[in-house]
Amino acid sequence: MRIRNSVENETKMRQNSVLDPLIRNFSKRILPLLPILFTATLIQCGVPKGEFGWTTTKMEEMDILEKHIQTITDYKMMRDDLIFSPTDTIHYVYQFSRSPGLETDFHISLNRYELDYVEIDIKKKRAEPESLAIRDEFSLLRTGEYLIKIVHEGDTVDEVKFRVLPDEGYTQENLEQELAGDQTDEIIKYSR
Repeated sequence: MRIRNSVENETKMRQNSVLDPLIRNFSKRILPLLPILFTATLIQCGVPKGEFGWTTTKMEEMDILEKHIQTITDYKMMRDDLIFSPTDTIHYVYQFSRSPGLETDFHISLNRYELDYVEIDIKKKRAEPESLAIRDEFSLLRTGEYLIKIVHEGDTVDEVKFRVLPDEGYTQENLEQELAGDQTDEIIKYSR
């Protein structure tokens, strides 16, 4: 019995002596990489960013059938110097860089600048499974500055600003009329 225990102990010591250098070598190489791997995992778990794409149509000039079967496929991907007309129907796409998850809910908030940005519309959307994108449109927007926010669980994923300007451009007269017409507070309306 004693011989058997001695043989078992000797076998265990040999196994430990073989494993010890392997474990030390593994720990020397992998342990410094753990923070990087952990950070990469956290980054991949968040909601991905993407790019905005835009196109416009004149929906009021279309008949009901054209509006129903119309499919927008060509968008210009950009986020700076966006200017639209009040007569445009503004179509946008938000193309995610990778899948945000098909069950992930996003809130699309349209804000108009008054004295600060004021939310005027909010929609709940999910990314399309085949394109990994969110698509929508806005029409009949008044002239002014707007901000679209894509929000997930209270955190802003992305946002972009654009302006809606009259077709004839701004003159001092129509600018004053518009500013006066937008104000409901009499003091602000007549103080301009």
